[in-house]
Amino acid sequence: MNEAVDLTNCDREPIHIPGSVQPFGFLLAVLSDFTICMGSNNVGSFLGTDVADLLHQPLSSVVSAAAVETIRSRVDHLGGPDATERLFGVELQPGKPPFDLSIHLSGVYLIIEAEPSVREPGVNSGELVRLMLERIRKTRGMADLAREAARQLKVLTGFDRVMVYQFHPDGSGEVIAETAGAELESFLGLRYPASDIPRQARALYQRNWLRIIVDVNARPAALVSTVTHNAGLLDLSMSVLRSVSPIHIEYLRNMGVAASMSVSILRDGKLWGLFACHHYSSRYISFDKRTASELFGQMFSWIVEGREREGDVAYESRAHQVQERLIEIAASHEHSRRAIVDFLGDYRKMIECDGVAAWSDNKIALDGETPTEDEVKDLVAFINRTSPGRIFASAEIAKVYAAGQAFRDRAAGFLAIPISRTPRDCLIFFRREVTRSVKWAGVPNKVYDEGPNGPRLTPRKSFELWQETVAGQSKPWSAADIRIAESLRVTLLEVILQLSDLAARERRGAQQRQELMIAELNHRVRNILSLVRALVAQSKDTATSVEEFAGVLGGRIQALARAHDQITNLNWAPVALRTLVESEAGAYLGARAGRVKMGGPDVALDPKAFATLALVVHEMMTNSAKYGALADSTGSVEVVWRLDPSSSLVIEWKESGGP
Repeated sequence: MNEAVDLTNCDREPIHIPGSVQPFGFLLAVLSDFTICMGSNNVGSFLGTDVADLLHQPLSSVVSAAAVETIRSRVDHLGGPDATERLFGVELQPGKPPFDLSIHLSGVYLIIEAEPSVREPGVNSGELVRLMLERIRKTRGMADLAREAARQLKVLTGFDRVMVYQFHPDGSGEVIAETAGAELESFLGLRYPASDIPRQARALYQRNWLRIIVDVNARPAALVSTVTHNAGLLDLSMSVLRSVSPIHIEYLRNMGVAASMSVSILRDGKLWGLFACHHYSSRYISFDKRTASELFGQMFSWIVEGREREGDVAYESRAHQVQERLIEIAASHEHSRRAIVDFLGDYRKMIECDGVAAWSDNKIALDGETPTEDEVKDLVAFINRTSPGRIFASAEIAKVYAAGQAFRDRAAGFLAIPISRTPRDCLIFFRREVTRSVKWAGVPNKVYDEGPNGPRLTPRKSFELWQETVAGQSKPWSAADIRIAESLRVTLLEVILQLSDLAARERRGAQQRQELMIAELNHRVRNILSLVRALVAQSKDTATSVEEFAGVLGGRIQALARAHDQITNLNWAPVALRTLVESEAGAYLGARAGRVKMGGPDVALDPKAFATLALVVHEMMTNSAKYGALADSTGSVEVVWRLDPSSSLVIEWKESGGP
């Protein structure tokens, strides 16, 4: 009770557990055995039995067995936490007027809500919705679509005023379409602050498509329960009859509204807007028409989503085409920084902006309308401190970066894309300031701290036109902008930078290999000449004639040449391990090389590794041929290899049989 009064008081109000329902229907909560454990205290006026007499009793004690069976058969269709089932024209008591029912699960309870059926001769709600959809599909543009949808819903429901209310990124809402009686003041184009619809109310709008308030002056019917259950904690999020927050009731009274209905408009599961229906006297809409209104709202949501997505797809397709050209060209770049900087103009074609800056290798490149180099450098430092490694966007730079106030006229909005794996390099798109006049329905930030609800927020009483000039903001960054930015980030990180770095590494590697080959050739020539000289000396000591000396020396040099070819004739390119083993086996076994079995994945060896491993395999094969499994005709050798989890090559040499 001692909390400070501010706009968050509404956000904390537990509107999903009001402990009461609107009196145009009644509620019963039953357990899994269909025993009644809770009910609204107006049950008696509908079923003739006081709710206190129904607690602990089976549902069949107050409604017919046929009705219980009808309800039970629909429970199995409740497939999720927000699922509801509707039944129309159910005769709860023999010979009595029928009811329309809504059933859903709330925790362990089955919630049954009922209201008297209203049958309107000649009204086919399904056909009405079909005709309504046909009419709105013929419209062009979002404004015409919203205006026609409001008109159609007003015809269906008969409310005095029907508005299409769209939410903005800052949480405020704007009336983008309206159909109202000629005697009523127009709300079209007015903006309402985010606090008018608290966060928990928005969450309910996402879960429960339709909300009706029949009469703001009606006395709610309290829920009562057995001692083992608590009606005050019953979650009525999916309820049809859920009673209304006292704060919201006062808000509606301050507007002069006596009844209201809202139908959610969702896009991608998020709240895009609402159909807001107002009536200036109490108004009840039959459950059948409310269901038709909800269906219309769902279909309208899909149409809005489809039309907005068409624009997004075209926008993203153009960006994708530019991105493909970047991928093709970037691979030929010698240096990663040029692969970024050279395409600044192309980036501007991908994401709608007024300027772009690239910070790479501690250097800045600018294109279009941007802050200065020093201002961009400071902004990059701020981004790397606060949002390293992720896309960061704001349409009001001074709100998140105080120093941005100095250049908001040139760059009021920015979108930053990291383009290195460490928080250093980035690409920043800028949008200039868009000064505009906003028409508020009353002063948006006014907080009233006195009212009938104690020390809590009292809803504002003034809805008179109040104009505000908004400066320091750019056009907001859309979800499509963010998706394009993410795609570009992946391209720059995974394609352009890798390809350009790889090309540079390959050129450096080729130069290093050439230098190594020259050094190796020089080294090997000296070694071969030294070895030939030693062979000449050794052969001279054992030879008894010139002919014998020539034969012995020639044979040794020929053997040396064969060994040298086997080990080093690689052309300095990776060579398959299987080729190495096969060549060594063939040299010793000839046609019997099949006695050496091999198995393993296709792996290639770097020339240095191949030269070393060739000596090892040569030694193993020699030992096996002289002393091991290959020394007679019975043995065999199995050579298998694999890559271990650390990507190291593991080779196993197994010998079987032999002497």
